[in-house]
Amino acid sequence: MKAFTSWSGGKDCILALHRFIKNKGNTVSYLVNMCENDMGYSRSHGIKSSFIKEQANCIEIPVIQEKAGSSYETGFKNIISKLKNEGVTAGVFGDIYLQEHRIWIERVCSDMNIEAVFPLWGNNTKDLLKEFIDEGFKALTVSVRCDKLSKDWLGLQLNDEFLARVSQIENIDPCAENGEYHSFVYDGPIFKKAVPYTKGKISTRDNHYFLELN
Repeated sequence: MKAFTSWSGGKDCILALHRFIKNKGNTVSYLVNMCENDMGYSRSHGIKSSFIKEQANCIEIPVIQEKAGSSYETGFKNIISKLKNEGVTAGVFGDIYLQEHRIWIERVCSDMNIEAVFPLWGNNTKDLLKEFIDEGFKALTVSVRCDKLSKDWLGLQLNDEFLARVSQIENIDPCAENGEYHSFVYDGPIFKKAVPYTKGKISTRDNHYFLELN
């Protein structure tokens, strides 16, 4: 199966990709990353688009970055249309249990006559985070919801200590499926080399704290 992966730069999309390509019959030809209208940042995680490009370089899978524009769906379908011309027949998504979002994805993919694949769907989120860590991926938190977690959660490494700590907090999903935090993955078993970074300034907008990476 030849696919693209919906891409944010975070742990769930990377773990979904990792699981998908473990099947020798599967390949991922492109990463698809939707950006804010100025193309400066990844739409979902607030990561600089340049870091997403460098991440793709280190994984050695090309990334397509598209402005979200006035219609996210239209932009997304335009990308899929182009990829279909290159033989792509499926899209890989890192969703775990948000049914409403899955319904949207499946409708869009059905409209475009491609298969939607959800390698993580229905899995226990604590187990998924543990798998991510045990597989050897390296990531840090780059944004947190102000109403869910404090600013000191920014910049933490996703490791066993993080898993133990986040699992103890009531009403926080260990994998942050409800947007409690977002991560940036900089190394791991599918990387040819690590993404270099330094921690930058912290900002606040849209009920989130963001850590800038430089």
